[in-house]
Amino acid sequence: MNRDIFESFRHTQGQWNFCLLVPFGLLGVVATRRPGLVAGFSLLLPAAIETTQALAPIGRACDTSDFVANGAGGLAGTALGALVIVFLRGTPLPRGTARKGLIATGIATALMGAVLYASADLVVMNHTVAPPATSAQKAAIDQRLRDAFGGAYRVTGYSVTTTGFEDAATVTAYFGNGMAELSWPDQWDFTVQIMSATDEPSGAFSVPGAAAGAAAAKRPVGDKEAVLIARAYADRFAPWGTRNAKVEVARPDDGGLPGWLVSWRRYEGEVVLPHRFDVRIDEEGRVSELTERKVADPQLPPVRVTEGEAWKTFAKSFPERADAIEEKPDPTLSAQFRDGEWRVDWLLVATTSTGSLEAAVDATDGSIHDPAEIPLARNSEVP
Repeated sequence: MNRDIFESFRHTQGQWNFCLLVPFGLLGVVATRRPGLVAGFSLLLPAAIETTQALAPIGRACDTSDFVANGAGGLAGTALGALVIVFLRGTPLPRGTARKGLIATGIATALMGAVLYASADLVVMNHTVAPPATSAQKAAIDQRLRDAFGGAYRVTGYSVTTTGFEDAATVTAYFGNGMAELSWPDQWDFTVQIMSATDEPSGAFSVPGAAAGAAAAKRPVGDKEAVLIARAYADRFAPWGTRNAKVEVARPDDGGLPGWLVSWRRYEGEVVLPHRFDVRIDEEGRVSELTERKVADPQLPPVRVTEGEAWKTFAKSFPERADAIEEKPDPTLSAQFRDGEWRVDWLLVATTSTGSLEAAVDATDGSIHDPAEIPLARNSEVP
């Protein structure tokens, strides 16, 4: 169910859905001379279509936006037909037949409503089609991109992706060899992906004063050189992301671009605070990916659940798999934003012969969140 009743009329698909049933209403009135009956059918037909899409295994979704557009088109055609028959001669459909048709329409509508209520899940959404980027969204992501790369890239297009459930969205900006994303409206998360310099010589970002050899070799040969280049970038463009933080470096095998992932992490005791700054240095010594999260260090609740207690809660969530656990790597205490507030979770992972078990246990109240069993195929290397 779309809260924005008029959304469908602002997009091509909705406009075509409107036009689709105009002939139905117009010709139906001309044929029957019964505008009331045709108006009922004009609403019944799109309702039947959406009900079928909701219940039949045909890979389609039921959407009130389509019903509104189709129904409005049918009613518009009905009104047009009512004007046309004023000037045309013809014999109206018998009154009794029209009455039976209206009664049948009402019964069919009630039955479809009952079936939908009993069989389908109702999801209320703010939008079903992503709106275009606003001037404020464009200005915000443009500024973040300039701050991150000193104006090296010029945006050529924008898009907005929304979940539809809340006001939250992701604003995307496209430039010649990459894209940037900004969370909205909080503007916490900002990520950039740029084509690697190994694929496109003018692609990934060359850090001033670093790639030429001032801070490291032009092509890093190990972790140390990659960190020097990443630090040169951070010192120039994101000093806020490295203050009082511990640097970590890895060569991730995540299917992404090759190179080194250099991260800065802050801790409150043993709790990992929200990540602020990650940068990927490719094998040419240039920045190919960037992740920023401008979030102030949150006030966290106390840790009351021990590691042992967390593992006991974890085992209860997988009663049929607990005995199959082969290895339990050390868990991590991490700050997590959940249900509108910051919490501290034990992030637990256990491996079995067939895959892994994962869950988060709240370190304050002991509740468990997002338990999942991941088959081995998702964790194994693909030849």
